[in-house]
Amino acid sequence: MRYIIAMAAFFWAMHGWAGEVTISAASARATAPGQDSAAIQFSIVSQQDGRLIEIASPAAGSVEMHQMAHENGMMKMRAVEFLALPAGKSVDLAASGYHVMLLNLKQPLKAGDIVPFTLTVQFADRRKITVEAKAEVKPLAGATHNMHDMKM
Repeated sequence: MRYIIAMAAFFWAMHGWAGEVTISAASARATAPGQDSAAIQFSIVSQQDGRLIEIASPAAGSVEMHQMAHENGMMKMRAVEFLALPAGKSVDLAASGYHVMLLNLKQPLKAGDIVPFTLTVQFADRRKITVEAKAEVKPLAGATHNMHDMKM
């Protein structure tokens, strides 16, 4: 009985922590033949000041957070180690200049697929949580080109 109570308390605590960070509107675009990378877009809200420090997905060999910015009249893209999450503010990983790239895809993304991914957030008190999310793959038609295929 103690084991069941302990496991229930553990589950409740983990559920409460995951409730501190919410992910919404997660999506990706279907890939074109031969394309081995894709972007995931989503919005993230943390109830406390924190940082998104890691993203992983079984759909890709690696996952990176990137920032796009204008420098000297040119658009530049570079990997970032973390993304600041101000308490209570939505950060849109598409419109904010940040995005997430799935690199070395294990298989093409097709419309209707679901891409699971896991985010690790670290709060100011150094506590870390993981949040499971899923991105719906939308049709390629009408999509903008993959950010990595653009000439900059």
